[in-house]
Order: sequence, then C-alpha cells, then structure tokens
Amino acid sequence: MTYCARYRFKILSAVQIPDGEALTITVPGLLPATLEIGLDAYPFGKWAVLRMSGFATEEEARIAGRRLGDTLLVTGAVTRMGIDIGFSRSTLQFSAAIHAAVKAESGKELRAETHGLMVYEEDAVAILGMNAQGSVLIAPQVLEDRLTTWVAASAGLTERQRNCAALLNDSFFVPQTEGQFVLRVSAVEALCDQTDVGADYQTAISAIEAFVASQAFADDVRETINRSLSFQRRQSLRQSYMTKFRTLLSETEAKAFDALYQKRSKLVHDGQGRGDLTMAANEALDLAAAILAADLTHQPAAANAVAQPDRAPF
Repeated sequence: MTYCARYRFKILSAVQIPDGEALTITVPGLLPATLEIGLDAYPFGKWAVLRMSGFATEEEARIAGRRLGDTLLVTGAVTRMGIDIGFSRSTLQFSAAIHAAVKAESGKELRAETHGLMVYEEDAVAILGMNAQGSVLIAPQVLEDRLTTWVAASAGLTERQRNCAALLNDSFFVPQTEGQFVLRVSAVEALCDQTDVGADYQTAISAIEAFVASQAFADDVRETINRSLSFQRRQSLRQSYMTKFRTLLSETEAKAFDALYQKRSKLVHDGQGRGDLTMAANEALDLAAAILAADLTHQPAAANAVAQPDRAPF
C-alpha cells in the first residue's frame, strides 16, 4: 500500500505541454512529480496538477505535499508566474447514493475535486470535478528550473512569508489595477513584524521616556504617556517596513515603498488615485517581490538577482 500527494493549483502562465499529455518535474528534496495541465481557470490562467506517488505512509505524503505547496507559493510570487495554491478544500459535495454507486461500480472512494492538496491511497479514489469559465506560455524546463531555485528557500516558511507570498500571487488573478495595487502593498505589510522597528527608533523612544521621567507630571498623566510610549515601542508599521527595506535592500527602496504606502492610504481612505495606479501597481510588484526574495534568502543582494521576466499583460 502506497500513498499519493496531489496538488491542484492555478497557474497564470500555462506550461507548454500538448493537450492530454503529462511530463515529470524533478525538484530537489522531493519525489519526482507528474505535471498535467487542465482547463482554463477563472478569471485567468490554467488549472494544473502535480502528483507525487510512492509514499509509504499517508503522513509522509502529506508532509511532502505541503512542502511542494510552499515551493509553488514562493515560486509564483517571487518569479511573477502567478500561482494560486488554494486552501485544500473542496467546493463540491455528493450524496450518499452517489458515493455508494461509484464504490459499487469501480470499487473506489469518490472524492470531489480540490483546489489545493489531496492525499490518498494509490488507485483507491476516483476524483470528480466540474469547471466553468490571453495567456502566456512558459517552457516546462523554466518551471522546473524556477522551482529548483526556490525549493531550499521555501523550507520552513514563516507565516508572515507565507501570507506575503499568497497575497502577491492573489494580485496576479485580480483584473482591476486598484485591487492589484492594494494586494501588493498589503503583501509587504503582511511580511513586516510591527515590533521590529529598528535601534534608532527604540533609542528615540527611550530618550522620550527619560524626559518624561524627569518632569513633575501628575501620576495619572505620567502613566498615560508611558503607556502610549510603550505601545509605540512595540508597534509601528511604518518603522517596521522602513527598517526591513533599509536592512535587506536600500534606503532608495525604503522611500519608494513609503511613497506607495501613502498612495494606498489615500486610495483606501479617501478614494484618491483610482484609475491612475498602473505604474504604482507595477512598482509595488517589483518592491514586494524583491523584499520577499531578500527576506527568504537573508542576503540583501539576492533580491537584485531575481529574474525579471516580462510581465504578463492585464
């Protein structure tokens, strides 16, 4: 008895495989995976399936499947391929009678198609799904090479890195420029720990605290000020993203993202900029992909080495 790990995902750039055929993708640290390209996905891209088989236990298959999913997630975000790995949940349900009929006819357990990871015993399930609905083609070797490049960095993803990559991938599947822009800025926001505000900021707060301590304020006033300073010491989004960009990239990128963040605030809170954000959305993509790559590799120069493929037209 062996088990399979099957990952069904959306990919914005369709892989060049003849209809109905499959090929093998080899990614270091994982079993060889069979790649199949399916029907068009809504609103963009294609459905694709990567399937690894031969696992001794269901848990081994699940662990490998999750590792593959993380690698797809990061690869899609950093290389701008656009990969939506879903939430490993099915949107279809079948009655008990249908389950029984399939079991009687084929001897297999009926499973509804899933957007994400499915783990099962080999040759023991029947998968049934339905699909309702300008693409860019990439060579199979390009997909394999990009997965190979990012598989190591994708090991041990933090939740912040995972959320950043997911939001960045989501932005490729949103047709409106405003939605793309908001998601890409939010991806950087998700990556940043608001308690990581930098030594200079902490020193400034300490200086203010010392000044407050030297003043003859009433006890309740002093307590209110100290609580506010304590909160500011622990949490500042702007200082957090400025520190991350300055540490991993440069002051230039930090200021560029700061300007984009202000544009997002004006869009969200005041409605300003709608219909005039194409360049901002593209710049947000560049900065978000670069900071995620740098955060994953912890090498400030690494982000600059990320391949910059032609951006798919929207």
